[in-house]
Amino acid sequence: MDNFVASARMNQYERGVHTPDFKTVMSLSAVLNVPTAFLFCVEDDLAEAILEFHQNRQ
Repeated sequence: MDNFVASARMNQYERGVHTPDFKTVMSLSAVLNVPTAFLFCVEDDLAEAILEFHQNRQ
């Protein structure tokens, strides 16, 4: 994905204008080195627990 397109697309995701498809979410989680479930968490405590679990498995 072109950097210019990626920046605009991420901005739309952050503003809630568009929602990434699952394949894109999987790619983002791989680049960010976080589990896919982490990106879907609404509660901060649960997100932190998922990230901690992921980090302890590595």
